Amino acid sequence: MFHIRYEYLSDNYPRFRVYKIYNEEEIQHYTMHLNLFQAVEKSSEYPKYDHIFMLDESRFSFFRFDIFQEFKEKITLKDVQEIIDSKINLIKQQREITDEIISTYMDTIYVDWDSKKFLIWEKGDVFFRLYIIYIQKVSLNTINRVYGNVLENRHVAIMPQSFYTTLFLRNTLKKEDFVLLYINENYCKVIKISQWFYSKVDFINLWMWSLRQMYKDNWISHYRYKDYEEIESNPLAKSLVSETIEFYSQTFCKWLKENWFMWSDMILISPIVKNWHFIEILNNEYGKYNNNYIMPFHHSDSLSNFGKSRDPEDMDFLVLINQKKDKIFANKNK
Repeated sequence: MFHIRYEYLSDNYPRFRVYKIYNEEEIQHYTMHLNLFQAVEKSSEYPKYDHIFMLDESRFSFFRFDIFQEFKEKITLKDVQEIIDSKINLIKQQREITDEIISTYMDTIYVDWDSKKFLIWEKGDVFFRLYIIYIQKVSLNTINRVYGNVLENRHVAIMPQSFYTTLFLRNTLKKEDFVLLYINENYCKVIKISQWFYSKVDFINLWMWSLRQMYKDNWISHYRYKDYEEIESNPLAKSLVSETIEFYSQTFCKWLKENWFMWSDMILISPIVKNWHFIEILNNEYGKYNNNYIMPFHHSDSLSNFGKSRDPEDMDFLVLINQKKDKIFANKNK
């Protein structure tokens, strides 16, 4: 059985949503109001289960290198490791990084300008992209307090929570440059993806709670949960709601511009995608700056929901189990 722990990083309200997976018909989830150490400690009570920690991107550092090199002999694992080691040394020289490597991998492989799936045993003019992901030392040590050397524990995996979502969006949208926007009750996170990889992660204090407070300040809290048609049929309600969201959107887009997030298509992952007034007004405001769009991401025909309706904020988890379903559901009888 798999336990997947998805982190909601917040100074005031840290918590983990836990997904307990038995099989395709039994995917349960609940929220534990715990910090990272307590969540890891809780997971250790189930040593026979596999545990995946989907941690906030701010706990990681991301590096990407474009490698172009001629190989006159067939490439071996030793050759690949030498390239990886040289780039790790370069990172240490430039950043003086003390964090731990959690993942290295390659893609976009070309040999003599022909696309290839694998690099080993190829020779000629070779191009590929090398990705190196580090986890912060303090976060890794927090997990190691429970698991010893967690990187050697085959029952535990650690990853940036949006990792498989970015892969899925790249392959589905055929885009390598976009922004992932997460708006939840207690935080708003913005992730800039450039040439498919993470180039910037930032937080803004305009989360859903702040919009709710704007509704309250304008005496329209009772409209917060009205459906789209009901608000559209009431001119006064529509005007008050629109003015409130417009102010929020103007402030939001100003922050995006000041922090260099503005010039890309944006994918929104949030419970707020159910509010079509919000989507329309935010898109209109965003469109004043560029020709890009903000697209809600809460469903895809390419993803299985495994028999249940999923909340928009479940998207990272849903993409993960779609990518790993053969491995995960093969363990259902454990």
